[in-house]
Amino acid sequence: MKLLIVRHGDPNYVIDSLTETGWVEAELLSRRISKLDVKAFYVSPLGRARDTASLTLQKMGREAT
Repeated sequence: MKLLIVRHGDPNYVIDSLTETGWVEAELLSRRISKLDVKAFYVSPLGRARDTASLTLQKMGREAT
């Protein structure tokens, strides 16, 4: 078993989301992660974490716990 821990993209703490750079980072991450055979996704309820994961989840047609 492999466990991948991913930190959120560059955050905008004021709006609990990502900066422009953070969205680019999330897109690049989604390109790499979507090629892997991931069994389950677990995402923090924080907006910046959900936003980072959202591109990968959308690309893979998956949902996170």
